[in-house]
Amino acid sequence: MVIKYDNSLVIHGFAILHAATTMLCLAAGVDDSIFLTVWTMAMTVLLCNIKELSVEFTAISVVLVNILGYVLGMAIAAGFNLLTDIGFLTHAASTFITTEVLGWSIVLLVPGNKREGRDIKDRWLWVAILVVLIARIIIGLLSSSQVFESVQLSEAVAMLVSNSGVLLILICVNVILLHRVHSAGGFKSRRVSLIWHLLLFLVSPAVCVMMMAIGLPTKYEVPFTLPLCLELLILSFIAQVVTYSIIYLIYYVTSTRREMEAERTKSLIAQMEYHNLKQQVNPHFLFNCLNVLDALVAQGKTAEARSFNRKLAQMYRYMLNNENESLIPLSEELEYVNMYTDLLKVRFPSGMFVDTVIADAAKNRYVVKYSVQMLVENAYKHNSISENDPLKIIIKADDDRITVSNNRHPKVSKSESTGLGLKYIRQNYLANGGKDIEIIDTADVHSVSLPLL
Repeated sequence: MVIKYDNSLVIHGFAILHAATTMLCLAAGVDDSIFLTVWTMAMTVLLCNIKELSVEFTAISVVLVNILGYVLGMAIAAGFNLLTDIGFLTHAASTFITTEVLGWSIVLLVPGNKREGRDIKDRWLWVAILVVLIARIIIGLLSSSQVFESVQLSEAVAMLVSNSGVLLILICVNVILLHRVHSAGGFKSRRVSLIWHLLLFLVSPAVCVMMMAIGLPTKYEVPFTLPLCLELLILSFIAQVVTYSIIYLIYYVTSTRREMEAERTKSLIAQMEYHNLKQQVNPHFLFNCLNVLDALVAQGKTAEARSFNRKLAQMYRYMLNNENESLIPLSEELEYVNMYTDLLKVRFPSGMFVDTVIADAAKNRYVVKYSVQMLVENAYKHNSISENDPLKIIIKADDDRITVSNNRHPKVSKSESTGLGLKYIRQNYLANGGKDIEIIDTADVHSVSLPLL
């Protein structure tokens, strides 16, 4: 049985729980750090579960949220100390605000993604929770100076952060590893991946401390004793975890959004292919064409009937020959448009006029398949056609764009518009050329301009 939770209920509930825990621990004289860490991890897991995020992302979030929560909580508490000297109020308010900020950051900044049936009770999640608890205990010991007394924790952090070479190593090695994992096909096996990650998390902090000890590239006046090196090694390991987590989340968010955009594009293309298939076997279109053909034969207009039949066959042949292409030369698209408009003109000999003005330089440029024909079709579908008020369509192309415009005379009984055609055209132009279409819609004229690729 899957229990559904509401984001706001989870965040507000844990924020209140954090504040209440802080006040109770202060009243009892008990350290609240472990309790707050557990509540923060529980909130993170629930929010990731609501968004159906992967186990790997949930584990990384547990680590990163707790570390950033510690830093953010300290900063907010310092701000409250400047306003009031009431200890329990400062701690309760800072933990409440920190929890709210962390919770809504997960909800608003992280895109949802399906877990593909994987359970959130994965061993990597438990490893992450164990790492956070151990790290939280170590940070607490460092903060209270019960383990290392060589320098203050704030001074050690400042030494680490001020060393540009250390920061560069932490960023570069993590980017290289995560690029290998996410963009280069990953490792051959999970064992190889685990070995590389262990080397990264063990060797990288050691290298950072060695650089600091020998003064590369920043020299320190503080003598590097064994306790100081050990303290910096622990801080470097925590910095490594934070850096890895942040870069991992960036890769995850960008790749997820890319996948979502690709899925939307595939969905739109699939819908458009279905639309094109319907066009090929559209019973209304075929019915009207066959009626026109029958009328021409009945009137003895054999030459006109043969010409009509030939253009109809050529139009369908064009659809079949270009079914796998997304971009085609403008000259070929205009041939298809001419065949389509010729068939319409037979039905509406005095109610429809199409003027085409194409620059020579534009004919060898490319357009999205069926894009110009769709614009002509939209003008025909959504406007009434009569001899007294003819539909006038102008197709004009210069060196960079082709524009299809028509006078507006909407039908009394409007046909429902899905907007699928324009969405397909816009998405394809953005995907293939990075250029958007331009739409002008006034009371008298409707115009769509397409970039030439």
